[in-house]
Amino acid sequence: MVELLVAIALGLLLAAVAGYLLVSTNRVARAIDARAEQQEAANIVLDIIGRDLKNAGFYPASFAASAGSSRLPGAYSNIVSSSKNAFDQGIFGCSAALFDVASGTCPAAGTSAPDSLVVNYFSADNFGIEGVGTRKDCLRQDVELATFEGAEYNKDRAGSGDKGTGTVVLPLFISNVYGLGDSYTYTQDGRSISTRSFRCAGNGPNTKPHQPIVPGVVELRFRYGVAEANTLEAPARFFTATEVNGQAAASIDGQSKTAWQRVVAVQVCVVTKTLDASVRQTSSGSYVDCDGVSRSFSGADRAIYKQQTRIFGVRNNLTRTF
Repeated sequence: MVELLVAIALGLLLAAVAGYLLVSTNRVARAIDARAEQQEAANIVLDIIGRDLKNAGFYPASFAASAGSSRLPGAYSNIVSSSKNAFDQGIFGCSAALFDVASGTCPAAGTSAPDSLVVNYFSADNFGIEGVGTRKDCLRQDVELATFEGAEYNKDRAGSGDKGTGTVVLPLFISNVYGLGDSYTYTQDGRSISTRSFRCAGNGPNTKPHQPIVPGVVELRFRYGVAEANTLEAPARFFTATEVNGQAAASIDGQSKTAWQRVVAVQVCVVTKTLDASVRQTSSGSYVDCDGVSRSFSGADRAIYKQQTRIFGVRNNLTRTF
């Protein structure tokens, strides 16, 4: 009888140990998955922005130049609206505000609000290869019928070719806006999770701009490296969008350029958070945000935060000859 009780006790103990190991292993696996998803979210955001910055200010040399305001070397010109300087060059941005697609302007800056970035360029359809000089915006929409304040500025340039595939008369203008949406809350495993999403608004015919792409992004900051006449197109320093707006024009290679037209590099900073409610910090702590400020979190916070920064060159603004 004693042997039976001992065997039962040992069996229960082994079952408890096995159960504990199973739960612990599951928690570790979920924690690893959550951190991997967090890293992937940051990489996707940075890759999307970095790839589009390679196009900023592009105009295909194989097409004849078109008349327009603010023409730059390479034939880039503002064909959208001469009164909106957001389209005068390949790069534009808003500090602590989400660019207003309808008005073509930056709203008033919000307190601790994320920044937004505008990337403009022209298509190169004559290559005839999908993905090279594509006429699609960041939401994969064709831009033939793009409008601004009621004007279809790409329609005549598109000509009569088949939508998305036909040969265009002139390159089509593409404009993509990157930023974060408002914070939203959902429930997972009985716990509430609040986050923002990385979003994009293209100039294709979408009635709902700023579509969500990547969740779990809580902060987005842009700093712009502006070249001066005597810096050989190397950025003198990095500025916020508001500071860029306040810079005076400078003459480079005999041509007067605004500060936005002299942006040769963009620093992108993102802060992401884990979204698995079962994963949490083991104690209170802090992390450094994109402004260099230490942010504290409590031990009850289920999210793990991480900041990442990259600097991208703006190829089409690096046009100086030596």
